[in-house]
Amino acid sequence: MREMQAWIKKNEDLTQKYAPPGWTYKGTYAYVLGFGRYHVAALWECSTYGDFDVWREHADENWVNLNEEFMDFFENAPGEAVLLREIGDTKILERSKLEG
Repeated sequence: MREMQAWIKKNEDLTQKYAPPGWTYKGTYAYVLGFGRYHVAALWECSTYGDFDVWREHADENWVNLNEEFMDFFENAPGEAVLLREIGDTKILERSKLEG
């Protein structure tokens, strides 16, 4: 964990510099006091669902190298991803009201 912490701190500026267009790196945070399912969570912000295609196709050599180095800290197991939107920017669907 100390090696990963040092690597993240050393490479945060590069992570944003070489990030896919449309994406903003918000930082990597550690779960503390046993709260959370994993050790860390990297937070990213984007504006449109199309930005996911940009991420998938982003092939900048520096970006790829950073991600390969970062992945060396993890087991080859599935992780967890969460997609959030601000509540004011969320389409709300309500149940139809049944008469009678």
